[in-house]
Amino acid sequence: MNNTWSGLVNMFWKHTPKHEVLTDTQAKRQLKLLNMTFEELPLIKYSDAALKTLRDDGVDTPIDSVIRISRNSITYGENAFYYRRVIP
Repeated sequence: MNNTWSGLVNMFWKHTPKHEVLTDTQAKRQLKLLNMTFEELPLIKYSDAALKTLRDDGVDTPIDSVIRISRNSITYGENAFYYRRVIP
């Protein structure tokens, strides 16, 4: 049986939003501005494809780090930020 998906393993999604790891200081500052606690952050799994891409590029993505996701939004405009907490 011919596996037609085998050539798509290293696909690049051009619409993947920018992901970046915040320092502890940056994370605390953003959480304070958002009036949120660390525990209230939405979650992102360590195995997420975007985090794997960061690690492949040499960026450390430790468990319990805060990730900022930058997206362009029709309603908000450029650089709508979303935050996630890395879990195992």
